[in-house]
Amino acid sequence: MLKDFAFIAAIIIEIGLPLITAFIFRRKFKVSWAIFFIGLALFLVSLVRIPLNSNVSNLLRYYFMGDNLLLMTILFPSFTAALFEEGFRALGIGLIIRNKTYEKGLMYGIGHGGGGESMILVGGSVLANFIIYKFFPILPGAGALKAQIESMSWFMPLVGAGERVLTIVVQIAFSVLVMHAFLNRKYYFIIFAFLGHLAIDFVVSYLNIKSGILWAEVSVIVFAAVALAFILVLKPKKSAIQS
Repeated sequence: MLKDFAFIAAIIIEIGLPLITAFIFRRKFKVSWAIFFIGLALFLVSLVRIPLNSNVSNLLRYYFMGDNLLLMTILFPSFTAALFEEGFRALGIGLIIRNKTYEKGLMYGIGHGGGGESMILVGGSVLANFIIYKFFPILPGAGALKAQIESMSWFMPLVGAGERVLTIVVQIAFSVLVMHAFLNRKYYFIIFAFLGHLAIDFVVSYLNIKSGILWAEVSVIVFAAVALAFILVLKPKKSAIQS
């Protein structure tokens, strides 16, 4: 019963929170919903890297062993995530979004990290798995899914939802960095976003494998706190709000 509650709460957070946040930002800053959906769409486009990650990961097994293999199989997906996501973020903010503002950077980040990553990629997957687990246990592959869900602690879905909330903060920070780059013609901030994305993905994945989920989640909290600081520091003293 507790596990069912945790799954339902996690799904509500992962899917509902981005929409609520975007709605609040829309009302407060008068930023178009189009910015949210641009961020969402370009995040999904960035997932074209997944087949590349899979193929290269298989290839790496022929050239590396032990800890070196572990490092490379974490480093390469982290690199492609940073490259593709920040590349498409720079494309969206730099070429698609007109009349750039700090607030539009915030909304783009909500669309990227909240709409694309949390709502569709994570929340949609959790929702589908929960529905299969509860209502369609005879489907092919459902047995393995049921065993996996029943073996996990009841609160784990909430841990995942909490991580999504923190990750949205990080994704907003990256969008603010990229928007800052174009607003101030300081394009090296795009490199900062790329390096930060690479570092976060690598460190969290490495800690999760080597030290366990607790230390991985602690690192996410630290990164989210730093990201929030960047969001606040880069806020213009006087920002022109445009729809």
